[in-house]
Amino acid sequence: MNLKTILQASLLSCLLLATSVNARPPKIARKCWEYSRGNTKVVEHTAVYGDYRDKHPALMLDASDSTKPYFVEYDLDIPVTGEYMLKVHYASAGVRPMDVLFDGKKVGTCCAKMTNNSPPYIDRHPAVWEGLPERTWDKHGAEWEESLKRKLTAGKHTIKFMRNGLPPNLLAFELVFLKEKGRFPKGWKDNSKPELDIKRIPGRYENVFTPADSVVVRMLREAIQYNMKTFGPKYPRGQEYLKRLAALEKKENPQAELIALRREAMLANPKFQQVDKLLFATHMTRSTSTYRGHENHTLPGGNIYVLSPVAPGGKVTPLVPELKNGIFGRYDLSFDATKIAFCYTEEDGHFRIYEIDIDPKTGLRVPGKKLRQLTFDDKLEAKTGEDFKGTFCAKGFDDIDPCYLPGGNLMFASTRSQRSVLCFPATVTTLYTMDADGSNMVCISKGQVNEINPIVLDDGRVSYMRWEYIDKGFGNVQSLWVVRPDGSGSDHLYKNNIICPGAMLNARSIPNSQKIIAIGAGHHGGLSGPVVLLDTRRHRRTADAMTNLTPEIAYGGMGPGRGNGGRFKEPFPLSEKFFLVTHRPGNFMIKKEKVEKKKKKQGDPPFGLYALDAWGNRTEIYRDPDPELSCYLPIPLKPRPVPTNITPVAKTDAAKKKQKLATMFLSDVYQGLDGIERGRVKYIRVMDALNLSWEDTYRSGKNGDSAGMQASAVSLGGDVAMKKVWGVAKVHEDGSACFTVPAEQNIFFQALDENFMELHRMRTFLNLMPGEQRGCVGCHEVRRKAPTLKKSLPMAMAQPPQALQPMPGYTGPRMVHYMRDIQPILDKNCVSCHSDKNPKGDLVLTGEVTKLWNRSYENLTKKAMVSYLHTCGYGSSHVALEPPLTFGSHRSKMVARIRKAPCKSNITREDFIKIVTWIDANAPFYGTHQGKKNLRWKDDPDFRPFPVVSKK
Repeated sequence: MNLKTILQASLLSCLLLATSVNARPPKIARKCWEYSRGNTKVVEHTAVYGDYRDKHPALMLDASDSTKPYFVEYDLDIPVTGEYMLKVHYASAGVRPMDVLFDGKKVGTCCAKMTNNSPPYIDRHPAVWEGLPERTWDKHGAEWEESLKRKLTAGKHTIKFMRNGLPPNLLAFELVFLKEKGRFPKGWKDNSKPELDIKRIPGRYENVFTPADSVVVRMLREAIQYNMKTFGPKYPRGQEYLKRLAALEKKENPQAELIALRREAMLANPKFQQVDKLLFATHMTRSTSTYRGHENHTLPGGNIYVLSPVAPGGKVTPLVPELKNGIFGRYDLSFDATKIAFCYTEEDGHFRIYEIDIDPKTGLRVPGKKLRQLTFDDKLEAKTGEDFKGTFCAKGFDDIDPCYLPGGNLMFASTRSQRSVLCFPATVTTLYTMDADGSNMVCISKGQVNEINPIVLDDGRVSYMRWEYIDKGFGNVQSLWVVRPDGSGSDHLYKNNIICPGAMLNARSIPNSQKIIAIGAGHHGGLSGPVVLLDTRRHRRTADAMTNLTPEIAYGGMGPGRGNGGRFKEPFPLSEKFFLVTHRPGNFMIKKEKVEKKKKKQGDPPFGLYALDAWGNRTEIYRDPDPELSCYLPIPLKPRPVPTNITPVAKTDAAKKKQKLATMFLSDVYQGLDGIERGRVKYIRVMDALNLSWEDTYRSGKNGDSAGMQASAVSLGGDVAMKKVWGVAKVHEDGSACFTVPAEQNIFFQALDENFMELHRMRTFLNLMPGEQRGCVGCHEVRRKAPTLKKSLPMAMAQPPQALQPMPGYTGPRMVHYMRDIQPILDKNCVSCHSDKNPKGDLVLTGEVTKLWNRSYENLTKKAMVSYLHTCGYGSSHVALEPPLTFGSHRSKMVARIRKAPCKSNITREDFIKIVTWIDANAPFYGTHQGKKNLRWKDDPDFRPFPVVSKK
């Protein structure tokens, strides 16, 4: 069987064409790129239009450069006369209806509306309100539409989709058999399908339709040709490889020979030939999530090794044999290749960080240099074990993911900050630094949830995966961030507004390139997924920057991506085209006779060490002979250039450092605020999203104070993080502002109008170090955009930075707390009309306590009187960036009502500001985790206390 036959057989097996009438209604199904005729091309679906309703393989028709009129036709063989329902799967950023023609005659239209992602109110409200501009720049989820019904006779027919102008993006369609005058023949197959034209499909996508580990001939050919052109005589056998490849194309069933040729051609790459010693580690194969990888859920076994020569038959030498009975986590190699820092734990112990010395010339431990432990148990850890005995946080501290910094110190992730996941009782890792000997340990991040995988980029900043919640759902916001080694300069690198992949990690700079290689993982599923090439110069908030090098593995969301290609982890780039990587191939089988019975089965096949290129070719380098041990984290044992050593903030303003203040400069707030006219923004409100501590989670669980997926109740679907108002700063007429902000907090900003109502909000947070000075061009502007050239300096630069001022009715920094801020206003002004006795509008605003909230709060939120982002759900909830005025006080029925008579006359300006601030904080109920919240404690003196007055 040749490759073409394999491709066609595999394609037929993965596409549903029809089913028996005894099961579901019979149907004829097509992927839209399987057209017979048309003036379009097939493009890769890189999640630009994707959400969880999309199915893999993710290919669609290109609609961006169509001729007029756009058309695509499909020849169909209808087996039975009857009535059929046409269903179309499409995605559209605008209203772009298409004509539907059968046998040349128009019978109706389809795809007549704009599709959307999960709306801000996922349970009851649309994503886009009347009057908002069309979102042509954002992601739009694909939807199935029941387009029309049509009676068709048995025989040959042609269906045509046509539009005079830009069409929607077509993914698939179905003709579902509705009324019978007979039955679909048993075992019927659609023989009218056109022969697959693989030239229509982007080359790397052939892997989607071929068996796992198959060779895609055209991609191997392209890789060989590239190597010949790039390396010339350093790749001497290139012409021979091409001749052998051409000969194998003509043979029946040449896959074994093709795989062997692929191995030869890939390992002959000069970049690979320069690696004579390869570091890697092993541990028992396990599956985990992106936020519980620091927890010990596996059995002992494994080590750190050197492979030399780097080939399947190379010698493997353990580097830490004295720790053979434990569990190894991630490790890092110093820039001069003389030291290895790694995390390690014994079974049921805590991960601690250790260091060894190594000779890069021999690949062996330096004689006389002993293993050094850099992090240790401490008294605080022992106390937490006693205080939280029997709970998730009684285990102690874990120190993981050590990373050498250019100045000689180390960064790592640790649970020593004692923070908890906001939606689940689990410990959280945040970033720490320490001196080379393990002393002077400092937490440099106030991150809400997990931060893992710190890796130094070529520019000296440290990339890491950060999980956050700011007015977003509980998953799919595990993005790439960067920070300087001293904790300053925290900045979004990529993915904050992208739904799939749910997480990005293992990011590394590519030598002599501005691109980055990373893994697109699911929220759950083992810290693995497809290998993704990132070019953040294209965009940091859309999928335009992503190229999936292994598209047979789809981008995962809450779970791992579907596909037939296994998984990848921890790519190490040798160039922009060639990588070392950890890989578990698809359909990998463990021979049972090789599994030791005494070992606990982990449930997943093992990972091996592979070479991967930019065309999707891959070949195995080494696999551990123990079928339960995975190899991971390949790093060449050789010195590499030391990145830039960035000057720390310590040399800046000493006074502001002492006050724990930082300075923010905004060039022009209107840059990025489409639709907001100049002069409308009057203030910037500085907000804070607070973390959840072990103590808070422990107490909440003990008292029964959790709410659905909130480990400690904060809101009824609105927000999971408590919000604090630090104050406001004035915006000058030219849109500029310069002001001080509190350092070492999770701060974010809101652009306000003259009534202190939100026009737009920053739905992520920054950590600023004391004395740090930061600036931005505008509000949600494209990051690569430079400030507008002006004849004069921005007005904000003509005077010293403003100190934040309290809003009218506020006396200083203040937590947003419904019972203190809002209920008294309702009691004074609203309950006379909105109480139990014939409440107007069927709206009760009295303050009777309920199980976790009170009656007015439940009425206002459940009856959609306030517009807030529903964030207490999984998945794609509010990940995508929304235009200004999409939600908040300007979109709330409650605010519209109290701005009119008779309510208007009763609400003071100060009370109005409290109401809109509460809504724009995303409608939380609680502003403190202290005390007891559940109604069963209503007679307890510690029942629902107000927040302690905040101080600067």
